Amino acid sequence: MADEVKLSELSADDIEEMIRENYADIFRYCFWRTKQRSDAEDLTQETFLRFINSLSHYSDRGKPKALLYTIARNLCINWHNRMKPLPLSDEALENISFVEADKEAQIANRLTLHKYMNRLPKDQQEILMLRYYLELQVNEIAKTLGISRFSVMYRLRTAMKHLRQDIRKGGSGF
Repeated sequence: MADEVKLSELSADDIEEMIRENYADIFRYCFWRTKQRSDAEDLTQETFLRFINSLSHYSDRGKPKALLYTIARNLCINWHNRMKPLPLSDEALENISFVEADKEAQIANRLTLHKYMNRLPKDQQEILMLRYYLELQVNEIAKTLGISRFSVMYRLRTAMKHLRQDIRKGGSGF
């Protein structure tokens, strides 16, 4: 799919390819926001339905990723306003069974990082998630959040600074 095609000019095959390429990332984002698989699946489906319905009047050129994340973000915010998301409990994290011993440390580090990230304000969690977990570019994050690139970079630096400070205080193995 061409990078500089008007979204309203996409063919059905282009749209199908775009959905295949982005579905897993949008699902991961929605799951991160809701912590509930079934709700994340519903929100992911709704994201793509709204994306397809908006194609006829969307005039921006470029990659559709920022638009997808903007739709998903707004749907998750609406969901959060209607529902109280269930945080991952310490008990649930402890009940994870590890299959391979060499992956145990890696998984433990991820769970520890997840705990530290949960201590950050939601806006800082979101910007770290978009940048480092979902690997969006700064420009895509700026479009998704409706802020400038410079604000994105500032917020990323601030979030990383707070995360590092919290980890140092906690004495983890990072």
